[in-house]
Amino acid sequence: MERVLIATRGEMAMRLIAHFREKGIETVSVFSEPDVDQPWVEEADYPVYLNGQTVEDTYLNARKVLSAAMDAGCEVIHPGYNFLAERIDFFDMAHVSNVAVIGADPKPLLEMGDALTLRRKAEKLGLPLLPGTDVVPDSSDGLAEGLVLGFPLLVKSAAAGLSQRVNGEAELVAAVASVREWSEKLSDDGRVFLTRIAQRARHVGTVVVGDRMGRVIPLGHLEGSVRAGGHSWLEEFGPGLLSEELSERLIKASVALTRSGRWLGIARVNWAIMGNSAFLLGFSGRLTTGYSLVEQVLNIDLVEAQISVQHGEVVGFDRPDEPERYGLQVRILHGDPANGFEREEGEITVLELPESAGDVKVEVGTAEGLLLGPLSDSLIAKITVTAPTRQSAIVRLRAVLEEVKVEGIATNRDALLDALGDSELWAGGVDSGWLVDRLG
Repeated sequence: MERVLIATRGEMAMRLIAHFREKGIETVSVFSEPDVDQPWVEEADYPVYLNGQTVEDTYLNARKVLSAAMDAGCEVIHPGYNFLAERIDFFDMAHVSNVAVIGADPKPLLEMGDALTLRRKAEKLGLPLLPGTDVVPDSSDGLAEGLVLGFPLLVKSAAAGLSQRVNGEAELVAAVASVREWSEKLSDDGRVFLTRIAQRARHVGTVVVGDRMGRVIPLGHLEGSVRAGGHSWLEEFGPGLLSEELSERLIKASVALTRSGRWLGIARVNWAIMGNSAFLLGFSGRLTTGYSLVEQVLNIDLVEAQISVQHGEVVGFDRPDEPERYGLQVRILHGDPANGFEREEGEITVLELPESAGDVKVEVGTAEGLLLGPLSDSLIAKITVTAPTRQSAIVRLRAVLEEVKVEGIATNRDALLDALGDSELWAGGVDSGWLVDRLG
């Protein structure tokens, strides 16, 4: 491997550029018009403009990304945790063009990357699923299927990783048409289906890594229940996150599902937790957004592990013991929590972040003086802290957040500080609706 195309943006692009540079491998960054001045564009050895403004027309446009890689002489593409990492059509096009994609093996992706195929596989394994339908026929608007299933529900794309919440009958027909249209546009596959929603559930993902020897190593559970505006604001990883019995049950089920698909690489098996019950939400066959939190707590390199197992090597570590430290990761996001998370265009006039040192890691993908808008990456920075206990990690994280200063644009920084001081969060176990309720 001599040159790799980084098909993502923000702090993930910065991490991948640094990783490959350390290996002596040249990098090519792709960018949209709104991102032309972002630091990761200049950080790479070569930048390539994708000629467009929206994410759908640039970073998620498989043909444009693949053409950019070929034109730049890249034999490899790394999509980071971009949704291209799970797009079957993207892998098919890359294979035909003799370009490798780091992140998954195309054959297992056909099974694990298709949400309907995954549901059938889970049913055979006896894994708990939320009630759902088969494919909504092209001739159907979904109304009959939805009335039988009940509300609220999700309209989900089988192949493109899209979903839309529907609270009642009046919204359903438009939602089915919208998800079907976007799925067809993004993946050339317009199949959609419906599932019920787990109300007031915790969102937990079991992180695993599989190799060509058939081994599946579970790394533990990430919780991202503190979420609003379509983003997880806080993720947690560490001892005591779940009861010992529930933790082992999820690990056993996640390993069985991953092994059944002969999965190669990093993945996250997503669960809805209600009390001591768990329901499978999906399988995310890519680096999770919180991958660096897992790295910090376990002292491993998941980017290196992802690349090495795809090259045929065995996973370089066994199942870790219960970690001795607890990790928390917050995301500083562009958007106004008091106004529906609207992202107005503005210049970052001040961006002050703590330094990465010891128990604190800061990852940033933008810079002071740059313009951000609705089409820019909403993730400004990720801040991770580790500490001996969950409570001490919260205290440490609040102290670090106090040092953060962002001016010129609206962010969730103050709302994060308020949430971290709430007694319910301190006690643990809040569900995915907690933050939305708190923000009103």
